[in-house]
Amino acid sequence: MKESKVNNRSRGHFALGLIAAFVGLLGGGLTSAAGQARQLSLADILIALRSKKAVIEEKNKILADAVKKRGITFSLTPEIEKELGSTGAYKELIDAIREKAVAGETVAAQKPETVKAPDVPVATATPAPPDFAFYRTRAASNLLAGELDLAVADLSGAIGLKPGEAQPYIDRGLVYLKQGKLDNAAADLDKGLGIDGKNVAAMVARAQIFEQKGDSANALAFFDKASTIDPSNAAAKLGSTKIRDAAAAEEKRVAAAAKAAELAKAEPRIVPVGAMNGFATDLVMPMYSAIDRRMNIQGKVTVQITLDEKGKLTDAQATEGPKSLRIAAVEAVRRSTFKPVMLQGKPVSASGYIVYNFVPNQ
Repeated sequence: MKESKVNNRSRGHFALGLIAAFVGLLGGGLTSAAGQARQLSLADILIALRSKKAVIEEKNKILADAVKKRGITFSLTPEIEKELGSTGAYKELIDAIREKAVAGETVAAQKPETVKAPDVPVATATPAPPDFAFYRTRAASNLLAGELDLAVADLSGAIGLKPGEAQPYIDRGLVYLKQGKLDNAAADLDKGLGIDGKNVAAMVARAQIFEQKGDSANALAFFDKASTIDPSNAAAKLGSTKIRDAAAAEEKRVAAAAKAAELAKAEPRIVPVGAMNGFATDLVMPMYSAIDRRMNIQGKVTVQITLDEKGKLTDAQATEGPKSLRIAAVEAVRRSTFKPVMLQGKPVSASGYIVYNFVPNQ
């Protein structure tokens, strides 16, 4: 029995500690001005249900106990019951809220008439609708939990309450950017910058969208503007440097391509022909040394040659055949004369090969 009391006391302390952490998100305290534990608001319960500090079963148990012990500040309407259910409230928690709501109404109805002025209406507990701070706080919680669609919905609620505030537009634009919805993100960021033209985070995000869409000029303009306002912003500096480096590299590539095109245009075109024995007007036969004959070194030697537009030999290289025979073959080609190679009635530079066949018995 004693152990059960200790466990109940520990659970109560844990419940109060958990609720305290949730309420702390709203900037509220757990106690009233008189030092007593205050009643739970609808916002307290919704934020607690969305918290990642405990599993949903444990959160429902803790909240149900807290509602029973401390009471609530709102009435349970069908709309609120639906909101609680969609946020993860179990039947046990909703029943505890309903019981406290009914009890509060009953107590108010059973008060002696002598304690209230007959001409003053009795105030009934009504739920405070989610306000601007609530939506922004819950949006931040959803964003941390990775619930991007819910974060967008909450930020839309905040915008609906204060459409003249820049930050909800900027925050929603950043969530859209995280989702890859570039057009939605750009629209919200532009709206936010229209209200707060010096918001550096919005400028950097807007520059990133321009960059992803291939608009380097506008991206650089936004990165530079952000750097001017906040010189210490690393994202703006990195973005500007990246775009400028890419532009410099592209400029070098274009210049190199232009130079290569000019060189190609200046150099004469060399037409591959193949066997060029038929273009020789005087094909000199190579010397076949007695040593090579005695050693029975024989075979074909291929000499690659290049002729200019006038038929003049400009290059000769032996590429195949016995090595000891290659020098004689190249010297024979160099002593030979050739006629120009014609292409569509015009002389052109041409390349091809001459083949010599070294046979000992000939």
